[in-house]
Amino acid sequence: MPIAWPATLEPQEMTWGMTYNNRAFTSTLSNAQQIVGFPGAYWQCSLSFDGLSDRKERQLTALLGRLQGQFGTVNLPAFTRRRSDDIGSPVVTMAEALATTMLLRGVTPSLQAFRAGDYITVAGVMYEITDDATAGADGTVLVSLNRRIRQTVLSGTPVEYRNPSAEMRLTTDAYSLTRRPMVASGSIELREAF
Repeated sequence: MPIAWPATLEPQEMTWGMTYNNRAFTSTLSNAQQIVGFPGAYWQCSLSFDGLSDRKERQLTALLGRLQGQFGTVNLPAFTRRRSDDIGSPVVTMAEALATTMLLRGVTPSLQAFRAGDYITVAGVMYEITDDATAGADGTVLVSLNRRIRQTVLSGTPVEYRNPSAEMRLTTDAYSLTRRPMVASGSIELREAF
């Protein structure tokens, strides 16, 4: 069960990215390439904390202690992709394994529900929307995703669009922070857990 990220602990800097699972085959005769894409893309990120007060440093080290290195997981929010608007109560209608689109329902009809770059979390997995998407008159919307769906998602599964998060784990079993009088700093590296 993933640990909840402390609501009051935000990094001063973060680097988010996606690692895709592609293989390139290059001909030794012509240098022509064939690229084969496989499922298994994952989020990776680096979080930097600077000038942490004693209270926030304790929050961070306690969280890292609960993770116990790579063993535990944490639901890491996408701090810069939160939303406060109301588009309804979207749920999955269809999300087939290996697809890069997902059909949702329960969205306010005829509303631009998503913009390219929005994040959503479905069944514990975070996706980025790659194209603007407007709901039809029936409240359904087809969204294009930045990666393949790993496994079929059940119809009726809720979609989190206001506070998306990814289940992450540390990339190493060791961590350390730099401590100075009254403040601390450091960084941690994480990758999506699945």
